[in-house]
Amino acid sequence: MKFTCNPLSLSEALNIVSKAISQKPTIPILEGIRLVAEGTTLTLSATDMELFIEKRINAEILLEGELVVSGRIFTDFVKKLTDLDTIAIERQGENLNIHYGDNETTIQCLNEDTYPEMSPVDDEKYVVIKEGSLKDLVERTVFCVASEDARPILKGCLIEVKDAIMTAVALDGYRLAVSKCSVEDQKGDIKIVVPGKSLSEIAKVLGEGDDNIKVNIQKNNIMFDLGHTRITARLMDGEFIQYEKIIPVANQTSITVNKNEIEGGLGRASLIARDMKNNYSRLSIANSIITIKSASEVGNFRENVPCKQEGKDLEIAFNSRFLFDAFNRIKEDFIKIDFNGSSAPALITPLEGEKFKYIILPVRLVG
Repeated sequence: MKFTCNPLSLSEALNIVSKAISQKPTIPILEGIRLVAEGTTLTLSATDMELFIEKRINAEILLEGELVVSGRIFTDFVKKLTDLDTIAIERQGENLNIHYGDNETTIQCLNEDTYPEMSPVDDEKYVVIKEGSLKDLVERTVFCVASEDARPILKGCLIEVKDAIMTAVALDGYRLAVSKCSVEDQKGDIKIVVPGKSLSEIAKVLGEGDDNIKVNIQKNNIMFDLGHTRITARLMDGEFIQYEKIIPVANQTSITVNKNEIEGGLGRASLIARDMKNNYSRLSIANSIITIKSASEVGNFRENVPCKQEGKDLEIAFNSRFLFDAFNRIKEDFIKIDFNGSSAPALITPLEGEKFKYIILPVRLVG
């Protein structure tokens, strides 16, 4: 194998596929990135057996072939060559040689015969969706995926597609996120659970544009085809929680508030309480004013934020991080928050539509 290419294009491709390299590989080959030179294309791929990423770039192929090389070493080394116009790479025996200017570096290859193949995913079921819409949907949801192993299915994100609407759902026992967006086309209704870790890495690769991407689902796999990049993830087994039963249907208090204003006040409150074991903020709602309060050994905080209030006055407290995690994903200027007492979960929604829903459990008030 021998080819020349632009080192910046190669580095960007390596950064993408390296997201699938296993952090703690049980099999040494999973530390590698495979390079296949054929025609006018260099194809790079990596996998941890749960996530498989393949990226194609243009290259001048002088001799076709393939190899597997240590992913992190190769990625980090090429990153330091991106100020050059071109580099040449060739395989000599069991080594990969990198030629740049009058210099040469050799990296030992891994055994490509043991590199795993990812099964192809056909058109059994598919969705066509705008790339930016999918990225927003995932980012508005996946942060609520559980990190604990107590209920493994909660480490995944439910994806449903029906009547040209894609719904993503995640919860961890303290909060729940539901996000929706429209799709351009679909074949068959879909209901699957995708590992949250895989979705997080996929979101990093997705762009924010309006290009359509195709998402194929078959048996235990899902594949995202971006044309130049294909990402395949294994699906999770088991039934997801019936999340609809968790969503509150009644409220005693409802407020409409500027998202940036309440987020700013909560940010200042959390600074005062950040050294406390449980960093929480207390909200007192009365006379269309939200009074945000926090206290610790370093001081006391109190700030008023105007709102539109309907219903009863209320005193309630929340883990500040849970509120921030939700607010950080909301792009709307104003949001609606419904409460059903100081011990029931709060429901955060947009003023119009069903683009997102966030449900957050309160902290029990003491004193």
